[in-house]
Amino acid sequence: MSNVDMGAFDKNDDDRAKISRGLWVPCRLCQNAFRRVRLTARYCDDCGVAFCEGEHGNFSHKRGRCVQCGPKAAEFVE
Repeated sequence: MSNVDMGAFDKNDDDRAKISRGLWVPCRLCQNAFRRVRLTARYCDDCGVAFCEGEHGNFSHKRGRCVQCGPKAAEFVE
């Protein structure tokens, strides 16, 4: 597949940027912990790392969060 980037995580061109360009990248937590490849188009809004939804990250208040960054407190608007 031409829309897949299997390269290592790069802080200068993080997964958020790659996914925004239409590329699929491996869940970095699956890759580092279990040495398996699970392609995803989800990324953490805090650190820019790709995660597989439901297992190594999820959405909270319309923002992606990986398990490394954890959930954030809700911001209430009055």
